[in-house]
Amino acid sequence: MRRPASRVRAYLGVDVGSISTNLVVIDEERNVLAKRYLMTAGRPLEAVKRGLAEIGDEVGALVDVVGVGTTGSGRYLTADFIGADLVRNEITAQAEAAISIDPAVDTIFEIGGQDSKYISR
Repeated sequence: MRRPASRVRAYLGVDVGSISTNLVVIDEERNVLAKRYLMTAGRPLEAVKRGLAEIGDEVGALVDVVGVGTTGSGRYLTADFIGADLVRNEITAQAEAAISIDPAVDTIFEIGGQDSKYISR
């Protein structure tokens, strides 16, 4: 992970699933500045609060969060709680991410706590 030398604009992504809650902060060049993988344990908002506190302690003084997105089965609850700018289902998020990383990607397998998905062009 990259640690910025000075304050930077950043984006927060939060994925809340039935098993895990994942948070990531990236800069405008898509460098990962901080990330957390936490167990949801049936308490999604508690997991989000914990993740935000931990990431805040790690990089809060170094970033200005200018955008927030949520995904996963808890995306709407979380979006309301943190005031997200963008809410996407995980299929859309995975497809957009894969194409952004490698436009030639044509197959995605996702195995989650509630279901599994297969995406093909």
